[in-house]
Amino acid sequence: MASSSSRSILIVGGGIVGLSCAAVLLHGGHRVTLIAAAPASETASGVAAGMIAPALEAMNEPEPKLAFQRLTAAQAAWLALEAAWPRALREDLRAARSRPSVYVGTPEALARLAATGADMTPEGEGRVRVAGDGLVESRATLDALRAHVAAQGGRLLTQTARSVAHDAVTLDDGTRLEADAVVVAAGYGARAFAAEIPSLACLTPVKGQLLEVAGVGGERGVLRGAGGYWARYDGYAKFGATMEAGRDDVEIDAGTVADLKARAARLAPEANLDAAIARAGVRAATP
Repeated sequence: MASSSSRSILIVGGGIVGLSCAAVLLHGGHRVTLIAAAPASETASGVAAGMIAPALEAMNEPEPKLAFQRLTAAQAAWLALEAAWPRALREDLRAARSRPSVYVGTPEALARLAATGADMTPEGEGRVRVAGDGLVESRATLDALRAHVAAQGGRLLTQTARSVAHDAVTLDDGTRLEADAVVVAAGYGARAFAAEIPSLACLTPVKGQLLEVAGVGGERGVLRGAGGYWARYDGYAKFGATMEAGRDDVEIDAGTVADLKARAARLAPEANLDAAIARAGVRAATP
């Protein structure tokens, strides 16, 4: 229910950041309109593997222990804000922390992983089980959040924003929407608003390609090695991913797909990659 301190908010971007902002703001009693140019499944969030993985993400950072602490705090924030999430997402986030993450690597790689300070259990043959890393299904999470935003009274517009100001958004059809505040959460697409928000000019694209593979069994969770990761769900999995700095296209490259399949087979030889579907997305990087 809106209070006397309620504000009207326009959010540009319908990926995980925009939807999360919308859910939290609606929970706080604000009036929210979310403007998305494409379905959430077509954003970088929809392509992503869904890992909330502090240790596995921090191990290759210049300061792995500091990165692990920062990413662990970010993971904890999802749980701290759980009152704003739909019930299915709350349950999935709690379960994610107990889902296994297994890393397979050389002694040097395992030493880098240990440098994060994460809780690890040896499993033999260069394998360790990492506690605390998590995995949620990206598209299911996005769908749940979008439905929740609508159910909580949020206004959802499938439109393209032409320009933004601190208190207004102009759509491609010329419609001007006004509000008390504007949130820009459009990923790399936010660079289109650099004329109005100069700091966005620093954004650069990173293209990622991965494989979706049906019929993959095994324990739900993450299996990662030097050649990539398998994110296993119920009955299917994703393998990835490339990080192609400077590319902002979502074209599928046959050579990249072949390389992904080869790396996927090395990490999980039992997987049937014949029917693998390749997907690509573009996320933003900053200095």
